[in-house]
Amino acid sequence: MSFNNHALIFLPRVLFISAALVTNVYAGEKKHDAPKEDNKCVGAGPQSPRDIDSLAGNNPVILEVAPAIKEMNLCNIHFHRNAEHKSAAYSTFVKDGSNSGWACKEPAPGRLSQKQAEYNGCQGIAEGDTIEVYWVHTTCDTKTEGVTPMGGGLSACMTTICSNPQLRVVAQVFVLQKDGKLKFTDSLISSNDPSVVYTGSTTGTSYSNTHCSPFQGTWDVKKTCETLDIDDFSKWCSNNIYNDNHAHGVRELVTSEALLSKISK
Repeated sequence: MSFNNHALIFLPRVLFISAALVTNVYAGEKKHDAPKEDNKCVGAGPQSPRDIDSLAGNNPVILEVAPAIKEMNLCNIHFHRNAEHKSAAYSTFVKDGSNSGWACKEPAPGRLSQKQAEYNGCQGIAEGDTIEVYWVHTTCDTKTEGVTPMGGGLSACMTTICSNPQLRVVAQVFVLQKDGKLKFTDSLISSNDPSVVYTGSTTGTSYSNTHCSPFQGTWDVKKTCETLDIDDFSKWCSNNIYNDNHAHGVRELVTSEALLSKISK
């Protein structure tokens, strides 16, 4: 969940969200490695991404959960190559530079040696890749005629008269393949799949376990791993209203219970 001009990030309030969503993070971005003496996680609220199969967490910051999706407006969609979250269905670790994350299966032979992958105008993807897609929703009215969003990325989730919205992100993991089971749509693809809802932070490679995100959000993460038609997805990726045609980088998994919220059963 990263952002800037294309992906997403949060504003300093209990915003509910990767994205995907804090400073737009590109596949080639470097991870932030803060020295131990400059640990910027002291006093931070609960972080993301996490293993959603684990309910444990004891971060003392309590956040309000964002409204239900049906009460909100879709404002941004972006994706990461390799999942930022981890679950039983996508628990294969892939060491892939700034894209190191979790996959439904091992990448295709030779995939990690490719310097620059591109598929039909969609940068950073290839057949067999695992991706995690973030649908970002806002409590701002961004649809009514005459309403003016403040820009791209997270700014598309705000307007000149609604600058501090609540955000919620629905996240789903897929394997890209020819003739995949599902076609890509701007609306949620399989909303009845099992999911985990928790409060956390924005993600992306700007943050780590020693340099935490100060921006908070609500996550709704699907536990399944579906196949997504790569030709269909690449058409959306190369030409969508969010001007987001690339895979974003992955923040390392947060495992310390002191940095996580407790997930309700």
